[in-house]
Amino acid sequence: MFFLNQAHHAVRTRLEAALGALEMTSIQYTVLSVIGRHEGLSSAELSRRFYVTPQTMNELIGGLDRRGLILREADPANRRILRMRVTPEGRNLLDQCDAQADRVEQEVFAVLSDEDYEAIAELTRKVAQSLRMREEKGG
Repeated sequence: MFFLNQAHHAVRTRLEAALGALEMTSIQYTVLSVIGRHEGLSSAELSRRFYVTPQTMNELIGGLDRRGLILREADPANRRILRMRVTPEGRNLLDQCDAQADRVEQEVFAVLSDEDYEAIAELTRKVAQSLRMREEKGG
């Protein structure tokens, strides 16, 4: 397990540096990316997805909103719920962040053969899927 943590830390450090040039952090990038893929999520849904308190998520979302990267609009069925979507400015920045993340990923995995890369990707997906399924079952 320690080796996963070491790899995660090394990759995250590189990603933070690359995203820093765009005035983004890795968590901001991840949240913006999730909103971009799942338009209409609420802050509460995001906080559950990221295992953070609603207050923490509201701070993250507030920063993205102040920068004009997302829009929050009242849900027609429940006006207290704000649904989010990425703005054109947010989409542009997300595209730039994706390019940086892809570059970092290519650098990190350059030491692996294509076969080794595919193997580690598949194993990682299996572990993540298994953990999600356990979580959904409450275990």
